Amino acid sequence: GVVIAGSLSEGETVELQVTSERRGDIARNHTATHLLHAAMKEILGDHVKQAGSLVSEEGLRFDFTHFSPLTPEEIVAIEQLVNREIRRNTEVCTAVQARGQAAAEGATALFGERYGSEVRVVRVGSFSKELCGGTHASATGDIGLFKILSETGIAAGVRRIEAVTGAHALAWVQELARQASEVSALISAPHSAAAGKIKALLKQQKELEKKVAELTSKQALVDLDQLLAASVVEVGGIRVLAAEMAVDSAKTLREIGDKVRDKMGGAGVVVLGSVLDGKAALLSLVSRDLTGRIKAGELVNAAAQIVGGKGGGRPDMAQAGGPMVDKLREALRQVPALVEKLL
Repeated sequence: GVVIAGSLSEGETVELQVTSERRGDIARNHTATHLLHAAMKEILGDHVKQAGSLVSEEGLRFDFTHFSPLTPEEIVAIEQLVNREIRRNTEVCTAVQARGQAAAEGATALFGERYGSEVRVVRVGSFSKELCGGTHASATGDIGLFKILSETGIAAGVRRIEAVTGAHALAWVQELARQASEVSALISAPHSAAAGKIKALLKQQKELEKKVAELTSKQALVDLDQLLAASVVEVGGIRVLAAEMAVDSAKTLREIGDKVRDKMGGAGVVVLGSVLDGKAALLSLVSRDLTGRIKAGELVNAAAQIVGGKGGGRPDMAQAGGPMVDKLREALRQVPALVEKLL
C-alpha cells in the first residue's frame, strides 16, 4: 500500500475497503479461467496445460500448450461447455488442504508455481479443481456469459485465448449486433441473408472491375497510332516513347505497355505514367535487344525520383511509384534526357 495522506504506524487499526464492482469483474474472469482450462482439457485433450494467464476487470487472457490453431468448431465447443457450466450455477468452493492430499484428489497444479505444505483448492463441482489463491465468484452463475474474442499463436507450441465475461461479454455481443444491423441496413437484407447478399455483391464488383479494365484498355489503345506518331522521339538511334495514360490499375498499365512496345517494333524504350490510388505510377519497358545498353529498372528508378519515389524490376520491364502526382508530367518529359544519360 501507499500512504497518500496522513501517517500509518504499526499496530494501528485500519479499515479495508474493496471496490466491489471491480473485484466482482476480476472474480468472474478468474473463475471463468478455471472453467476454460477444464473445458479445453475435455475438448482438446489432457495435454493442454496453462502456460500463463492474466485476469483483469476487463477480461481474461489464457496461454496454453497446444500443437495447432483451434478450429472454429473447437472454439464453439469450448464456449458452449463453459457457458453450460455457468448456467448450472454450481457453487464455487474453496478449502485449505495439505499439498499431498490436494494432489491425491486430482487438483490441478500449475507448472513452475511454488506451493507450500498447505494449499488452497478451488473446486467447481466435479468440473474443475485447481490450486489457486485468487479471488473467485461465489457460484458459476455469477459469471453470466463467457465469450472468446480471439485465439492466436504466441510461441512454438503455445497459444493464447482472450475472452470476456459478464457485462463486458454482453456489451461485446450488443456491439456485434449493432454492427450486424448496420450491415443489414446497408445491403437491404436481413441478418440471415447478409452473407449471401455480400458474396453476390463482391462477385458483381469483380465482374464490373474486369469490364472497366477492359474498356479502359480499349480506350487507351484507340488512339495508339496517333500517340506513337506524336510522342516518339529518337535518342542515340533508339526510339523512345514517354506518355501519360488514364488507366484503372497497374495491371492495365502493364497490358497497355506490352501492346505499345509491340506496336513500336524493333529497338525501343517505353515509359508510361498514370495516377493510381492518388499516387504517381510509372512503367518502363525496354526491348530485349537493348537491355545490354539500358536497363528498365535504372530508367524507371531515375524517373521515379522526380515524383518522390523509387522502383525497380527486370532489365526489360520495371515499375515504380511516388507520392508527388503533380510531378508526373515532368518525370515523363525528362525520360529522353534520362535515356541519353544512361546510354
